[in-house]
Amino acid sequence: MGTVLEIHPENPQARMIAQVADCLRGGGVIVYPTDTVYAIGCDIQSKKALEKVCRIKGIKPEKAQFSCICNNFKDIGIYSA
Repeated sequence: MGTVLEIHPENPQARMIAQVADCLRGGGVIVYPTDTVYAIGCDIQSKKALEKVCRIKGIKPEKAQFSCICNNFKDIGIYSA
């Protein structure tokens, strides 16, 4: 089990955000709340991280369908095939 960080939604601590970013850059996986459920997140460009998500979810990577969260609409073009 990894580290549990509670990041304040209105006043996040920069050091905690940096810790999460470092985790993602290193191929790590995070769990974060959405408006309805908790989501599993990783760097979509990291094969190692995507394989971890598949193991967690118990699915085969070749059958996986992932959602991608972008900062804004113009960033969607970076990831579209």
